[in-house]
Amino acid sequence: MPNCRPAGPRRPLSAAGVLSAVAATVLATGCAAIDDERPAAPVPTPPARTLKTPDTLLAMPRSAVPLPAGLPRFRLDELTREATPATSTVEATYGRSRPTAETIVVSAVSGTVADPQATLARLLKPYRIPKPKSVEFGRFGGEARCGRGRTADQGHLTACAWADPQVAGVVVFLTPARQPDRKEDFLAIRDELERPAG
Repeated sequence: MPNCRPAGPRRPLSAAGVLSAVAATVLATGCAAIDDERPAAPVPTPPARTLKTPDTLLAMPRSAVPLPAGLPRFRLDELTREATPATSTVEATYGRSRPTAETIVVSAVSGTVADPQATLARLLKPYRIPKPKSVEFGRFGGEARCGRGRTADQGHLTACAWADPQVAGVVVFLTPARQPDRKEDFLAIRDELERPAG
């Protein structure tokens, strides 16, 4: 049989031993805390953008046809106050009479948009749209909203506005008859208007 000796009483840890154990614990937990609090990677800054006025939009040429009488608009001089300083602007009208009469009005400004949410609300206010809805904003980010309304001559309009820290603008579709959903058209137009700067 193995020679079993009774276990004697355990020797208490010395003060130095206790301090060593505490120090090891603090070091271990301290490292874990440092790892947990490591700062997140910085969010990349979007590239600077500028605006251009295309020759055509949705296959429609630029038009000099007067807009409907009494059409409420967010005019360019008002729009430039939404970005300080304004670095580029667009204000143009496009249209066709066949096969279906349609007019598109675009206004946009680039610069520093201090409050995109407030700017977005102001851009849509002249068009008296009861309940504008958030829509897909496209590859440049920000926020966008669209809604439907009527003109003074009982025509139909769809207004889509967007705003982000660099660019704000509005696109208005005008037709004599009720319109289909214009969200895809709005995204295509925004892609045409905005370009990386430089």
